[in-house]
Amino acid sequence: MATPAPSSRPAAIGPPLPTPTYGPGGCFSVTCSARIAATPKACLDVILDAPGCISVFLTIISYLVKKKKKDPTWNRFCRKCTIDAQPSTSAEPAQDGENLRLGTRFTFDVHMDPSAPSDVARTGRATALEVSVLETINDDDSRRRGWRVGWKGRSSLLMPPWMLRMERIQEFVEADGGKATEYSCWETFYGALAPVVKMAAGAQVVRGVNVWVEGLEGKVEG
Repeated sequence: MATPAPSSRPAAIGPPLPTPTYGPGGCFSVTCSARIAATPKACLDVILDAPGCISVFLTIISYLVKKKKKDPTWNRFCRKCTIDAQPSTSAEPAQDGENLRLGTRFTFDVHMDPSAPSDVARTGRATALEVSVLETINDDDSRRRGWRVGWKGRSSLLMPPWMLRMERIQEFVEADGGKATEYSCWETFYGALAPVVKMAAGAQVVRGVNVWVEGLEGKVEG
């Protein structure tokens, strides 16, 4: 699987990168990378506790299910995460009921204007997602160690997969002997409407990803 270069780069629209669920054949990807002064596990824990970033276009037709909510105050773009359903497995500890894990279905409350103050009436849009990847990175050939997490949009009658689908992947790879993290992220859009998303909402996705990375750095670096 192709991975964005680990050097620090702000978010940008570029050629489509394959994702674990959908593979090649996308329309475009939004990619970014950063070097974070914290361990990969510390970064991952923040993501699983209160994740961020979204697929903007899907927010228009998604709905918000008011169940268990978490407020990722470090993330100005996605300010609330609602756990809609957890996978049924006895292997997961009970205290993880409000954390993301493989198969978790959740909804982001997305604020298209990340600069708006939190006390303003809710202007967010709902985006329904599902955790599609959660695994360790253990590549002996490239000496890469760390974690990978990803989520994909949940389809609906109004937005079937052939029309629009997306998947976002984040990798946290050890640097400086495990004391720092090389962070890579790419979100790839597929389907007949993907070119419309690129034209109409691409700049907003780029802005949101940059805000998300800045928030993550501030959270884990203290």
